[in-house]
This record gives sequence, C-alpha cells and structure tokens, in this order.
Amino acid sequence: MKIKLIPNENLDLEKIPNPEDKSSDYQETWMGFALTMNAYEVCGDSETAFETRSKVLKDPLNASLTELRCALFVLQRHHRWNSPYSDPEDKRVIELLKLIRAKVKKGELE
Repeated sequence: MKIKLIPNENLDLEKIPNPEDKSSDYQETWMGFALTMNAYEVCGDSETAFETRSKVLKDPLNASLTELRCALFVLQRHHRWNSPYSDPEDKRVIELLKLIRAKVKKGELE
C-alpha cells in the first residue's frame, strides 16, 4: 500500500485521527496518518529525525506542526518495529495528535 504524503497546508482536521474518538480502529488510523509525512526526508536523515522526536517529546507545547508530525512519524516507526510489544495506548501519541489537531484548527501550519 502506497502512502500519500500530505503537506501541512493540505491537512484536513476531519482526517486527522482524534485520540478521544474510540469508535474506529484507532491504532491503524493514527499509524496511517503518521506516515503522511516522512520525517527522514523532512529532517534530512534518520539521526536528525530521532533528535527532533526527542526535542519535541521534551517540550511539545513549543514545537511547530512540522516538528510534531516528525515526532509522530518516528513514534510510528518505533511501534511498527516493536510490535507486539509496543503500547497501543501510548500517551505520547495521544498528546501529539491533540497538539497537531489544535495547530491545524488554529491555522498554525508551519
């Protein structure tokens, strides 16, 4: 399955997984959304993507939309490669999705 990359300015709030909506297959939904940005390409390489994730997780409220999405991408890769040992209710994912949704709602698309 080919994932379509979506730039920040084309994000649709209705298509961003809502961590408070448990009616859908939440795990699959957020993982698919995380892959709509390739943090390795955005950051230049995997090492910088991992550094961005660490920075965002330490101070998520001051991260840009791009940084939040890069952190979510790296977490998705972590969950993908550590399944079935990863936590499906990862609080970091929930926090990142809430912040991404808030930024898109406010039009903060940097």
